[in-house]
Amino acid sequence: MSQDHPRRDDEPEGDRPADTESDGDTGGDGDTGGDGPAITLRVHQNKYLPAAAGRTEMHAVISVETRGLGPAAARTAASEVIVIDCSGSMSWPPTKIAAARRATATAVGVLRDGTHFAIIEGTEQAQVVYPYPGGMAVAGPDTRAAAARVAARLPAIGGTAIGAWLDLARRLHLSRPAAIRHTLLLTDGRNEHDAAGYLDKVLDTCAPHFTCDARGIGDGWDATELKEITRRLHGRADAVLDDSALAAEFEEMTRASMAKALSGMRIRVRTRAGGRIGFVKQVHPTRADLTGEGTRPDARTWECRTDAWGDESREFHLCVLADPEGDPVGEDVELAAVDLVPVGDTELPPPPARSVLVQWSDDVLLSSRVDPRLAHYGADSDLGHAITAGCDAYEAGDREEARRQWGRAVRLAHGLGSAKMLARLRGLVHIIDAATGAVRIREPIRPLDLNSAMIVTEESVRFTGVDVPGVPGVPTAPAGPDRICPNPSCRRSAPATAAYCQKCDTPLRPEAVS
Repeated sequence: MSQDHPRRDDEPEGDRPADTESDGDTGGDGDTGGDGPAITLRVHQNKYLPAAAGRTEMHAVISVETRGLGPAAARTAASEVIVIDCSGSMSWPPTKIAAARRATATAVGVLRDGTHFAIIEGTEQAQVVYPYPGGMAVAGPDTRAAAARVAARLPAIGGTAIGAWLDLARRLHLSRPAAIRHTLLLTDGRNEHDAAGYLDKVLDTCAPHFTCDARGIGDGWDATELKEITRRLHGRADAVLDDSALAAEFEEMTRASMAKALSGMRIRVRTRAGGRIGFVKQVHPTRADLTGEGTRPDARTWECRTDAWGDESREFHLCVLADPEGDPVGEDVELAAVDLVPVGDTELPPPPARSVLVQWSDDVLLSSRVDPRLAHYGADSDLGHAITAGCDAYEAGDREEARRQWGRAVRLAHGLGSAKMLARLRGLVHIIDAATGAVRIREPIRPLDLNSAMIVTEESVRFTGVDVPGVPGVPTAPAGPDRICPNPSCRRSAPATAAYCQKCDTPLRPEAVS
């Protein structure tokens, strides 16, 4: 195996052994070992590229999983700010403000003892209504009960200035030391009372300090605006489809925040000499382009800090530019190494670095394979784009293009097994045949249904190991490791399903022997 190993900053000069396997999942489990907290790191790829291709791209999916962090979460300092839209429009229908009051009390009720928290009443200005006269309270039986009583009296009397609300949340979070800082935001309207450009500036100042999950209630909020807020603040946004369900959603989001134990993780990708990173994107649980958020300490290194972790898994799409010049054909060559470094006050050790490999091949069958995870997340991205394109066409008055795009989205959602996306799409179209994408547009379409479909277009469906049906022209990699020709003078690699060596016709499986 030929290797030009990217070296960790804290390692001595010289080659570092690469942790690699030949089945398309580079580096084994990447587990930190033992029965306690652990981080798992894996690289999924088809390592074969055509030798005659010249400069090209190697794509891989990086899977990261953390587990066993529950006990640590109970000891982790946290702060929670609940921001409730109290504009006049929240009073109609009255179920909106009633749901907001119940949801706020529910969220406060599940805060862990010792958590610093506050409730912000959002109108054309922002003010802390609990604790009075401002600042942060410390969660305990008495303060939770007092905050619930205040939540029951939240009014609906003002305007909407989301930038001012989030800026106050930032100042509250920074007033207390905490490893985990999280904000819940509920709104039923658009940002109308901030000065032009103010919200954008606030998001820049807030992004390094806390994450934000948001919900839009009613039909007057802007899905594009709410998506941008949660994208910049590394959270998730969704629509409240039933006002009575808001309390359960607030409880779920707050419990998830309370389960965070690791304030962050630094992902580092170091290429071989002369190598270059094309992009790094998160593809699960939401899609986000991280390329521009990362820093480049030197020409070969890209690194980026993620937000807080609990027991969860995330996946990232890495593209590394590759060039066969000077490389051997038919041997593994390391293009890049991926490192994870836990951030904050933790004794959790990082997993070993994992390699992104290339093997230049003149075998078209090998180099044309697509890793199943890459095929899955490619189709998933197409699903989000199709929903967005359909919404844009519908709002522009092009009903036929909207029908075509939403039909494509239905076909992809069906193939990916996304029940949630299919449910949202049913608010836009009558589904005649999900497998083929045959649909008919609903008339009229409610603003809430448009928003509820748009708001989840950056969510992704997790890969489960099942190939993506309904996506023609995407060959997927067979399960199992590559087969190596047993002929000592050949030793050519072949796909797991191959019965004979394509170069010398040597049988690769016992049943292939006549």
